[in-house]
Amino acid sequence: MTTTKQLQFSGYHRRQSTQEDAELTRVGPGTPGGEYLRRFWHPIALVEEVGELPLAVRILGEDLVLFRDRSGRLGLLHRHCAHRGASLEYGLISQHGIRCCYHGWLYDVDGTILETPSEVDGTKIRRRLAQGAYPTHEHVGVIFAYMGPSESKPAFPVYDTFAYSGRERTIPYKLSQPCNWLQAHENGADPIHTAFLHARVARVQFSPQFLELPTLDFMETPIGVLSIATRRVGDRLWIRASDVILPNSAQFGTGYFGENDELFLLTAHTTRWIVPVDDYNSLAIGYRHLDSTDPARLSNESQIGLNKVDFMGQTPDRPYEDRQRNPGDYDAQVSQRPIAVHDNENLASTDRGVGMIRRMIRNGIRALAQDKPMEKPIRYADGKVPTYNHVVVLKVPERAGVDDMELCHEFGRRVGQIVVDTAHEPVADRQRIAEARVRTMIATELPQAQVVSDSSVQNPVSTN
Repeated sequence: MTTTKQLQFSGYHRRQSTQEDAELTRVGPGTPGGEYLRRFWHPIALVEEVGELPLAVRILGEDLVLFRDRSGRLGLLHRHCAHRGASLEYGLISQHGIRCCYHGWLYDVDGTILETPSEVDGTKIRRRLAQGAYPTHEHVGVIFAYMGPSESKPAFPVYDTFAYSGRERTIPYKLSQPCNWLQAHENGADPIHTAFLHARVARVQFSPQFLELPTLDFMETPIGVLSIATRRVGDRLWIRASDVILPNSAQFGTGYFGENDELFLLTAHTTRWIVPVDDYNSLAIGYRHLDSTDPARLSNESQIGLNKVDFMGQTPDRPYEDRQRNPGDYDAQVSQRPIAVHDNENLASTDRGVGMIRRMIRNGIRALAQDKPMEKPIRYADGKVPTYNHVVVLKVPERAGVDDMELCHEFGRRVGQIVVDTAHEPVADRQRIAEARVRTMIATELPQAQVVSDSSVQNPVSTN
């Protein structure tokens, strides 16, 4: 049995492992994790980054070049020319494809060779050789790529979040971070950090409601994990339930609302992917959804885009000492080492979502290694993929004789299940149907006891 004295000044006896979980973290060609990730579409650049010159990019440990030829088609090719290895970042964009500067070989956007002008008879070469290339897809200002085998290419997944475009403004953004993709991605499955990193440990970074400790629940969905945090705010309960979508996407609801607001939103404040650049670097590429997901009207469109997003703590732009005093997501994620070493962790009860995501990704990696078919998300009739992110703020006062933490947990769990159960409903009707079911559940299924006065509800203070 370990004694208190044995725990004191125990650095010598607590040697740290340096061996990362390579199955989950390594992303290069031929690695188990890299092969799994290559079966999905990934955002790789903003449309605004692709101009008159080729753009050198590195994704999943591969050096590539992205360009738009003069006919308007996107090309994503292996960066080094198949002839003598000169970089196509110095290639000349043509009407059809890109021409290597070194000997003039011309490659189409699919990698086929159109011309070999340095060869007297290049016909044989064009028949037997091609430049490595990957398919691309443009979606709302972002360029996506599929880097797996062509015979396994899935349909491009359009989340139902984007079905609300008639009343939303959706703005893409892209950030860089010097750490492995997994530790940045699984932050979305760790809702308890919002109370500490974003409110209690330093200062309130977003909404003061984050000071309240939430009850937590985690629910598997057809696309990943629903990470549910439910808090009491006066006589209302606030659910902020985030989609953590396999393998590397997530959606988050707003953290801002007014003192008397009631909300029921199945739309997201942010949709983002964490894309591996290589084992030690990653990109956060995604979208900010404005208007109805921002009831407090705190969005700042001018601060969303390349290397910027309009909520604090996502970049290293602030002075180092300021980040020490008031660290953000970037600092917490990057400081775990370039690749977080899981053997050094001591996961606790609030880390259940992190454990679920790691297990699900590992299961996917191993299923692929055993040649099992990849699971595909359910879709609406119009092809859109149902998602489960939701923000709910509704009046549910404390009830005499009922443990309020249990009430919060039960409310969060039941609402989450209703959101999952309504995924088959038409996109245009789903939010209305889900809200009606939740209000009926509040009136008929939650304990109905005498309401306790609001004056008994106290806000916790910062631990600083």
